[in-house]
Amino acid sequence: MPVFPDLDHYTWFEAHTETIIAKCKRTAISVPGVTDQPFVFYVPGGDDKYPSFWIRDAGMQCRSGFISRETMETMLQVILWFQNGPRQRNLAHGLRVDPWSIPDHINLPGVGSPEMLKKNGVGAVFFPGTYSTSDDQGTGGYGVRPADDDIYEVVELAYLISQWMIPSQRRAWLAGNINGVAIIERLHLGMRHMTVEPEFGLCFNGSDDWAAASFHDALRPRGCVTLTSALRFRAAQRMRRMATALGKKDFACQYEDMARRIAEGLQNRMQMPDGWLMIGSDTYRQPDLWGTAQALYHGALNGESAQAARSALLKAVMDGSITSAGGYLRHTPLWADIVPGKSTWSDEINPFGVYQSGGYWPQMIGHVAWCIAPLNMDSARQLACKFIDHTRDRAEHGAPFEWLNPAIPKEDGRWYSPSATLPLEAFRRLSSCD
Repeated sequence: MPVFPDLDHYTWFEAHTETIIAKCKRTAISVPGVTDQPFVFYVPGGDDKYPSFWIRDAGMQCRSGFISRETMETMLQVILWFQNGPRQRNLAHGLRVDPWSIPDHINLPGVGSPEMLKKNGVGAVFFPGTYSTSDDQGTGGYGVRPADDDIYEVVELAYLISQWMIPSQRRAWLAGNINGVAIIERLHLGMRHMTVEPEFGLCFNGSDDWAAASFHDALRPRGCVTLTSALRFRAAQRMRRMATALGKKDFACQYEDMARRIAEGLQNRMQMPDGWLMIGSDTYRQPDLWGTAQALYHGALNGESAQAARSALLKAVMDGSITSAGGYLRHTPLWADIVPGKSTWSDEINPFGVYQSGGYWPQMIGHVAWCIAPLNMDSARQLACKFIDHTRDRAEHGAPFEWLNPAIPKEDGRWYSPSATLPLEAFRRLSSCD
């Protein structure tokens, strides 16, 4: 079986990813309300930049294959224990926690500085940009409702765990209760209470009712949103399969229809004439690297729509408008900046070139390589090798980083696990010729 991008690069990078996962391993003293025993989990990076149990990162880490099923199950149990219940929780400054929302991250005793825990408390934090577990979790700079993507990452984590099981175990586990509610029901309720538009079921941000999400948390798109819709498509496919495993045919059909409608909406409403999918349909109508790559990777695009998206990504990789040192990738091509050379977005909250306002990120390198490989395998291999070579050269300094920008210069977030696990996942998929 061929190995992508080649045996030497793949073998080294897989081993380095395992090392990074080990750097991120932490043990909480206990989990209040869940267990008084030590709890093993993983922080996003080996430098403790983010000293909390981050939900989206946990799902991405578990796709590495280097975390045991038992640990994954316990991590999911803790996440779902802190899931909001059936009632909306109103917070300060007009923020709210919708029914069945998933936390963005969870503060746990023994992880992070004593000062941080004393100030912010132990428990669920539903918004990016803060560690506060109180009713004051920000002023709306990261949305007025919890991050849109966390439920979709939790569905993916549950699906991943279920695939380790034989059918009878899978059925029993999905039907098992956490705080009186079955796992599959918690996932379903979380999916059902997300804000979507009525025609296609695409994730939606209103002018005054919006959420941050994923690695777009510093962006503020309005209207239909591509990235979270692509993740919702993936989650619907996973829910369909888990419902089928439980013998819930009607349930499975509902999710099959949900996935079909989302795919139709992404192609009909979000795809631009040049093949890119836009970030948002009302604002941020700019090419979305993350959303385009995720929609392709998870199968939401097909036929001419998929071909056009692949071609757009390949062109951006080959002309350098999306790439920088080490193959790291921008959120949108240079030519799509709202004011080229000065401003990436119309309402930036970071200086130009910093973080998601023109910084370069590695998490989608493998996905982009997978997307362009059918058109140009050499370019896909070159992108992957460039990234792995940079990681090898800068490993002792913290590579792969969360993001970087040679123009500043800046390398931020050392030994950042999703920067390793997500590319590795895609490299494995390319190696299997899926």
